[in-house]
Amino acid sequence: MKSDFIRLVDSHCHNCLRCVRACPTNAMTYLNNEPRIEANDCILCGRCYAACPHDAKSQKSEFRQVLKWLENNEEVILSAAPSFAVIWESIGSLRKILLRRGFHEVTETAEGAAMVSRAYIQLMNEHQMKNIITTCCPAINTLIEKEYPDLIDQMAPVVSPVIAHGRMIKKNHPNAKVVFLSPCIAKFKEIEDARFAGAVDACVSMEEILTWVKNDLSEEETNDWNDFEGSISRVYPAAGGVIATLPENENYEYLPVDGIERVRVMLESIRNGELSGCLLEVNSCRGACLAGPLLSHFTHAEFAGQRRINKVTRLLPKVTDGELPVDMKAVWKDDSLHHPKHTEEEIRKQMIAMGKTSPMKIHDCGMCGYETCRLKAIAVLDGKADPKLCLPEALEAAQSLSNVVLDNTPNGILVVDNELKIRDMNRSARRILGFEMVSPSGMPLEGILPNDQLLELVRNTGRKATHFHCYYDMYDRLFEHAIVSVQSQNLKVIILMDRTAETLQEAAMASMRTETMEVTQKVINDQMRAVQEIASMLGETTARSKVALLKLQKVINGEENV
Repeated sequence: MKSDFIRLVDSHCHNCLRCVRACPTNAMTYLNNEPRIEANDCILCGRCYAACPHDAKSQKSEFRQVLKWLENNEEVILSAAPSFAVIWESIGSLRKILLRRGFHEVTETAEGAAMVSRAYIQLMNEHQMKNIITTCCPAINTLIEKEYPDLIDQMAPVVSPVIAHGRMIKKNHPNAKVVFLSPCIAKFKEIEDARFAGAVDACVSMEEILTWVKNDLSEEETNDWNDFEGSISRVYPAAGGVIATLPENENYEYLPVDGIERVRVMLESIRNGELSGCLLEVNSCRGACLAGPLLSHFTHAEFAGQRRINKVTRLLPKVTDGELPVDMKAVWKDDSLHHPKHTEEEIRKQMIAMGKTSPMKIHDCGMCGYETCRLKAIAVLDGKADPKLCLPEALEAAQSLSNVVLDNTPNGILVVDNELKIRDMNRSARRILGFEMVSPSGMPLEGILPNDQLLELVRNTGRKATHFHCYYDMYDRLFEHAIVSVQSQNLKVIILMDRTAETLQEAAMASMRTETMEVTQKVINDQMRAVQEIASMLGETTARSKVALLKLQKVINGEENV
């Protein structure tokens, strides 16, 4: 099943496999020379989207629906994730633009974050959980539900800030359409989750909004933040931001963990019983939401956003315990992935089929997108990976084939640079030109193949191969030269084909043909003379015979006396 939230633009894909290598769950597959996303394995962390340098990935867009609501003059309220600070100086400057564009109100998701912090405080005070794993990041929530279902009981039973904020807006504006301004692809799926239905109606990315209002950005910025109770929660999108809003608690220690690889290590520690009594702030993105995938096109802007947030939250008080105006409860579920099981023998046979026949062949380089060759073999058995896709094997095969050709071809091969100096020479060329005991590297081509016409051709040869014949007295050889340009490396390759023996053989054959023709002609002439002589003799004999027979005829007829 393909993903509905990250779409692949095949026409832009360069098959570079960066997305395959970036995917932490191997949901991004590569089969039949094209990448595909296995939705069941995908946690929508957005790494493939952020890693793609060719714009071959796009996120689901609900922006047209939002525009229709605005065109119909419906009550549309925007909940802006606090990471908006990566792009806009303040909430005031963003609000001013969007109100004029038809939004009824522009509010901060940080208000929902303050309620989430309050819910965490209550959980810590109750002290019923071994550990409390924050549930603000939907990508990590999905990861735990799919791969660590045994740890679900340690996930905070609390909704994320956007769901909390959406419920609060709906409570105060029952007929409003709530739109979330998101830095994250996983939020698109979260708002469609049946467990959180009705809280938020649509998601839009910050880049979509920025493109829409770009003509208004020249207006004077409004540095208006309008603090609310729990305004410190604006630090939520920074790494450690959740913890920064919480007062000290004697029941739990605080540990921030960002980046899926580090989160996995932390989850394994919990699974192994190495952690207890901790509130663990988890984020799938290194740098948390300020480095969200939908902000990846704003290079280094996360630090500008961090600075803006720090400026307005530095002296604010922590969130305190208190009543919650809306239902904050979330129920997490076991959504374990069920992959087919393979025997060790099946895996071993597949590794052998992939060329992993010895420890030296098992590279575990990760270039194919799988951490180990064994995991790659399992993916091949699952029908999710191309067994031929192995960079070390491909390089080794190419190099081996190249070496076999270069070492065994009878033709001499010379590689020269732009200055017409020798860069390399194969074994045959060294033998033909007498460099078996001396390295020709760095020598000028003119000193090895002294011919002005050849030098000119080497300088000017383009994409197409040029052929040239020349006899060299110093080698007593006639060479045919094939000159090829390697433009990507500014090199020229000269292939020397020794035509000396062929030329001598052709000359000998020509001489033999001439002699044969002369002998043949002489024989023909002699035969013609013999025929003529025989004909002459036959003519004389015939004439005498005729005279004698005529005379005999007359005698018989009595016409002549004997």
